[in-house]
Amino acid sequence: MNRREALILTVLRDGEKYGLELREAHGKLAGRAMPLGSLYTPLHRMEAKGLVRSRQGESEGARGGNRRRWFRLTAKGVRGLDAWLASAEATLRALGGLA
Repeated sequence: MNRREALILTVLRDGEKYGLELREAHGKLAGRAMPLGSLYTPLHRMEAKGLVRSRQGESEGARGGNRRRWFRLTAKGVRGLDAWLASAEATLRALGGLA
């Protein structure tokens, strides 16, 4: 898992989100915007690994009939994120970055 994936999973800990919501929350957490196209590649990769699941939302007239794709964290995603965070914390401790 890389940093971008970990940030996406962290955002999904708060609940199911669609692409634009994910992108905005990721930007706040990371401190910089992410191109929307750069979001879907890691999401599809994480879905293939079983870390997230997606579903197609209902058709919305306000969106011209387009449907949102909603993503949520799976139990495997929670475990993977927890392991990644523990590893990152251990690395920081070893480097003297955490007390």
